Amino acid sequence: MFVCQGNICRSPLAQALFEHLLQRRGVTARYKVDSTGVSSYHVGESADRRMRETAARHGITVNHRARAVTQRDLAQYDLILAMDRDNYAILQRKAQNQQQRSRIRMFRDFDPVANGAIDVPDPWYGGMNGFQNVYEIVERTCEALLDQLEGDSIS
Repeated sequence: MFVCQGNICRSPLAQALFEHLLQRRGVTARYKVDSTGVSSYHVGESADRRMRETAARHGITVNHRARAVTQRDLAQYDLILAMDRDNYAILQRKAQNQQQRSRIRMFRDFDPVANGAIDVPDPWYGGMNGFQNVYEIVERTCEALLDQLEGDSIS
């Protein structure tokens, strides 16, 4: 499960890209994928228009309605990927036990060219270049994540 602030930019893009990669590799049945937000500001809204447009330019359809993370999500998903440090801290506080906390990771832990960067920047207040930058980060990180999952080498 991919998690950002409001579930309208980064996490729905990650969900759509990851699902696209699963389909392309023929492994869709092996995974349950979702995205949520740590806040309920945008619950029920479509993904941000600018993010949908950016994804569409790359052949990815983002068809998602925002929702907030639940206790059930924290109990159900094996891997919960936070898009930034604030999201990570909120998820850690929401987790009810150590088992749930251990499933929460930073998304960019899997970015092969992060060079120490931890956060996927929130493009909400920036221009279209910010959305393209986020797309590039999310695409390469989803590719690397799936490579590791399929190789079963996540530590």
